[in-house]
Amino acid sequence: MSKFIQTIGLALLLWNLGASAQKVSKTTHPNWVAPVSRPENTTHKLLEDQGGFQYLLLDFQDNVADKELYRHYIIKIINSEGVQAVSDISASYDPSYQKLYFHQISLIREGVEMDKLADSEINVFQRETNMERSLYDGSLTAVINLSDVREGDILEYSYSIRGFNPINKNHYSTTFYQEYTAPVNQIYSRVVLDKSRKLNFKLFNNAKPPEIIESRRYREYIWDNEGHDYFSYDNNVPSWINKQKRVSVSTLDNWKEVVDWAKELYKYPRNNFDIMQDLDIEDIPKNEQITTLIRFVQDEVRYLGLESGMGAYKPNSPTKVYKQRYGDCKDKSLLLVSLLTDLDVSAYPLLVNTQLKKEIKELLPSHNLFDHCIVYFNFENQDYFVDPTVSNQGGNLENISFPTYDFGLVIKPNTNQLIPIPNRDKSTLSITETINIDSIGGSGFIKIESEYTGAKADYIRGYFNSNSKESIKKEYANFYSSLYNEIEPAGDIKINDGLRNSYNSLYIEETYRINKLWSTTDQGVLYFEAYPLVLESLINYPVSAKRSMPYYLGEPHSFNQKTIINLPEPWNVNDTDKIIEGKGFTYKSSVQGLGSRITIDHSYELEIETIDGSEVSDLLTKNDEITKDLSFMISYDKNLEGFKYSWASILVLILALGLGIFFFLKLYRDYNPESHQYIEEKPIGGWLILPALGLILTPIVVLVQIITEDPLNHNTWLSLYRADTESPIALVLLYGVEQLYNYLFLMFSVLLIILFFQKRSSIPTLMIIFYGTSLVVPIVDLFLTKLLASNLLSDSDGQALYADIGKRFVGAAIWIPYFLTSQRVKETFIKKHSASKQDSSIEQNQISLNPTTPPIKDEHSKYRP
Repeated sequence: MSKFIQTIGLALLLWNLGASAQKVSKTTHPNWVAPVSRPENTTHKLLEDQGGFQYLLLDFQDNVADKELYRHYIIKIINSEGVQAVSDISASYDPSYQKLYFHQISLIREGVEMDKLADSEINVFQRETNMERSLYDGSLTAVINLSDVREGDILEYSYSIRGFNPINKNHYSTTFYQEYTAPVNQIYSRVVLDKSRKLNFKLFNNAKPPEIIESRRYREYIWDNEGHDYFSYDNNVPSWINKQKRVSVSTLDNWKEVVDWAKELYKYPRNNFDIMQDLDIEDIPKNEQITTLIRFVQDEVRYLGLESGMGAYKPNSPTKVYKQRYGDCKDKSLLLVSLLTDLDVSAYPLLVNTQLKKEIKELLPSHNLFDHCIVYFNFENQDYFVDPTVSNQGGNLENISFPTYDFGLVIKPNTNQLIPIPNRDKSTLSITETINIDSIGGSGFIKIESEYTGAKADYIRGYFNSNSKESIKKEYANFYSSLYNEIEPAGDIKINDGLRNSYNSLYIEETYRINKLWSTTDQGVLYFEAYPLVLESLINYPVSAKRSMPYYLGEPHSFNQKTIINLPEPWNVNDTDKIIEGKGFTYKSSVQGLGSRITIDHSYELEIETIDGSEVSDLLTKNDEITKDLSFMISYDKNLEGFKYSWASILVLILALGLGIFFFLKLYRDYNPESHQYIEEKPIGGWLILPALGLILTPIVVLVQIITEDPLNHNTWLSLYRADTESPIALVLLYGVEQLYNYLFLMFSVLLIILFFQKRSSIPTLMIIFYGTSLVVPIVDLFLTKLLASNLLSDSDGQALYADIGKRFVGAAIWIPYFLTSQRVKETFIKKHSASKQDSSIEQNQISLNPTTPPIKDEHSKYRP
């Protein structure tokens, strides 16, 4: 029986195509067409780098009065690719109200014209180009295959289509381009109307206005242009951006006329079914009844569009859609409108354009400007917007996500303008990744918990409903395998959708076993990497050279990921925080270590859909910074296990001891600058207490720093030599100089303590050197470190170093002037080394022989600083 039915079905299909083929014929040009002559060969301006062929003429003429379209093409074939591209001529039409006529197909070769239409065979096919979207428009395509087409030929063909869709009610609108994305020698456009009718037109991007010609019956609008200047778009341009020269035409004067036209299409008879009883929702609150009706239309009425002829614009009755349980956007929207109306909720269809978004405001009112229908309703003085074609949606009335359509036209009496459609809250994705590592170099266990909200929850819910658990498990494991080769699922993926009807939150839990968690470098160093793969996929923006056009970023969203690494032993980690901000986005990251646990946080907020072309360079630069910050590595060098003495460090220590003992003994014995005479010696007091305390603490701080850096350990030097820098030898030399300085500075600080409390006359100068060196050396060291190994210097380390330099600058700014000018310093530090006392006493005896006035004692001097 089934084979018999299939045979009958095939026969009916063949009969239908045969009948439709009878609506395709060959005939002469219509009388109303204005002939456009073929350009001479000498006028051909060819750009051979633009592809395999070039249009010499695009001739589009629309006869609105007689409901007929005429299309005329002349094409120059440049190479073999062009031969392949244009050897099949095709034209599509809707057999329910249109007929197709071919008028001319000619090949011009070396000035000789060959007729290809007379003997050609016309084949008719039904090509449903939107079948993957469950849309069937019933259109047919007539195809003529040309033989003996060669490089250098000129192809000329023309056809006309008679019949306009009766649903349009004689309304007409279209767009004529005066500039394409490839060169065209001539672009001719013409519209013919009854003289009594007016054609509105709007020019875009400096398009040329029409030439208007009137005859006894007709009014003609003509645009005749050269199209050599073609427009080239940058990559990743938003869909609503159109920079080409064009003219929009329409016979409709305002949006009210569009609404009046659409109102007749969306009338429906009273429903003859009781869905409230069918769904058993009579006794629940009204807001829950509304949500239940929305879910029913979205999920229980499948999406399928049979849009042939009038079906492209006129929806089926709600009763029919309810019973057949399928329909396109118009059908589903009108069904939901009828159900809400029966519930005494004010609801209306809303027409939108999914691509144009807010740019639709700039276009002329038109009945065929919309490609989608949704629902607008008002409940308890609050406006709501619902897309009935979005299945697997969640959330109550306050949390229903909605695509960004920006503006729409409500099919409601007295509507005369587009209304704005507010954007809902951003969708979010929050991930918590817990990595338990059983041993250094061993395996690990990963648990990933994800929470989706808004549109992201709707999408992932649909993904799980339309795929098997096994295929999902495999796809998820493959996604993470780019980071961990030997990953395998440790259980089924768990999904919790308990909050679907309230906050629209969806939870997913994944668990994986990784047998080989660590990798090994060529030097035998073990390392483990944590990386937010999902975030990387969200910010994978295409590169773009210098541009002027807007750049599309995507729907605004919020992403957060927390990665917790539990190690088998305590681990030293430098805590870091980073913020990278740009136009419309904010990225934050942080790393914190506590014992054997490391916590890594990443967040990314996208606030806007597009940015200007001038801002793209900054976006991509900062995006590179973000990408470099995503990876977190833990390394373990088995070669560094155990303490080994570094002979280099021992040599540095011996050199420091030798230099320090030699120079500091000379400073102690031989550097005795003259002190001020006739000054009464003062004890250490006043403000001098503060630098005294600082001196006492300095050797302790420096000694702790030396011990912490572990310079005597060979592994410390080896890790620097193996660091990821362009000049590891220079980095090791810098470290050696740092250690030499630390040893010398430690000895110098001890010497200063001795000299300070002996109140030696050398202290003012040496203290100035002390504060100056404390400031200058860290600045030079930071500069060289950033020059040689900036990648090893974390943000927190850099901030700490800058803060330390700032403190040293303040100290130097205070104490250097103080030791230069303070009277208290001059009265305190006046003693010399004992070896110079004899010379000093002889000088004083010589001075005492001369009559002098004894120094006057200042009673207030003890209050001086």
